[in-house]
Amino acid sequence: MLNSLQSITSKLTRHPGNLKLGQAINENRCGVSNEDLDNLSVIHVAGTKGKGSTCVFCEQLLLYKGYRTGLFTSPHLISVKERFRINGKVITDEKFVFYFWSVYNTLLSKRGNGEELPAYFMFLTVMAFKMFVDEKVDVAIIETGIGGEYDCTNILRKTSIVGISSLGFDHTTVLGNTLQEIAWQKSGIMKPNSVTIVASDQPKETHQILIERSIEKQTTLLEAPSFNKYNWNENTSELGVLNTAQEINASLAIQLSNAWINRNNKYDWIKKCNVGLSGMKQAPIWEINKQDKQALRNVKWLGRNQVINVTPNLSYFLDGAHTIESIQLCSKWYQNVCPKSQLSVKNILIFNVTAFRDYCTFLKILLTENKIDLVLLCPIITSIDSRRPDTVDLNFNYEEQLVKCYDMKNVIDFCDVKVFNSIQETIKYVKMCSSSEKNTRFQVLVTGSLKLVGGVLEVLQS
Repeated sequence: MLNSLQSITSKLTRHPGNLKLGQAINENRCGVSNEDLDNLSVIHVAGTKGKGSTCVFCEQLLLYKGYRTGLFTSPHLISVKERFRINGKVITDEKFVFYFWSVYNTLLSKRGNGEELPAYFMFLTVMAFKMFVDEKVDVAIIETGIGGEYDCTNILRKTSIVGISSLGFDHTTVLGNTLQEIAWQKSGIMKPNSVTIVASDQPKETHQILIERSIEKQTTLLEAPSFNKYNWNENTSELGVLNTAQEINASLAIQLSNAWINRNNKYDWIKKCNVGLSGMKQAPIWEINKQDKQALRNVKWLGRNQVINVTPNLSYFLDGAHTIESIQLCSKWYQNVCPKSQLSVKNILIFNVTAFRDYCTFLKILLTENKIDLVLLCPIITSIDSRRPDTVDLNFNYEEQLVKCYDMKNVIDFCDVKVFNSIQETIKYVKMCSSSEKNTRFQVLVTGSLKLVGGVLEVLQS
């Protein structure tokens, strides 16, 4: 039933989701009113890279301080339930079913003649808002889908705290071909009287746009400090933050969570902030306590800088990087995190991309910066024989994906390449290789797509 609401992404871009959803809420057709949303305390996060990780860091930091949290992120890797968390835990089957039918039946009963039900992501957004209102969370942490200005999560009118993670190129057919255009779209979630905090590594081309948009939107704009500015008093590697990108996300989350806690006396601490070289005010260096450190250690985010040791000689390194910048960071992470081994080592890359992403550049980065011995390509489908409803994607064309795999094979000319029909077949081949060569350590990097990573996780778990 839920999958019937999927639609082609390009269609959604011509019909701003927040306008359609806003109309449904104004007319009280989906079980959530504007007054409900106005009373919901929200941290709203947009960005190109790391917005999901930032949201999870926020969630843990606030959980450890005793607040009741709601978290809405996308996409899911294995189960659609992953998109919804209450108090740090993925919702139960029962709770998912309850809120699905509550929203679905309300929409269906109030649908006008010839009117379509909301599209997939829009429907899940309504579910999230309904859930967080009914569950009476202290704070709802909401990740945007694509963009910001026209994203359907942007029906919120009274967001108190806004975050913008690292900006870069992605979804350019939707958001624009320049960083300035992308920054304009992402900053659309800024709200009057809010505090907006941006990650510390924003490209210089975006600074003026962010400043201009903050004036237009009547928000206080702050830039997060670098991760090493806080009073860690210990080796930060012990905090579970494994690379530079996650340090940037963690610093932004520290700022967002503390700004939310101190939102009612914001003018007291904002007036102490000085303007930095970027032209934006520099956010304060909040005191880090034991709770904060434990919260950061506790962050687990599937498919992002994740290591799974399957056997003594087989390990998977999973990162759903899917932009040029994130692929570069993934490559550096893989180099740094791979353990030194007394055994001979074979590095394998399992790779694919979705949509029209620049796989040639991705592969060039991964293959030139790492000693990859073998590349395995496959369509992003778990199994040929059976597909769970949570993995169905109506935008997916299997035959086109398979053709793209062979196109990618043709551009790789300096290591072995194999093409398989499914993720399951690919993982089976890796298992066979590692079983037959016990004295070789197999290190398998999986990247290029969160959906690919999700499929690999599903096969490994089964």
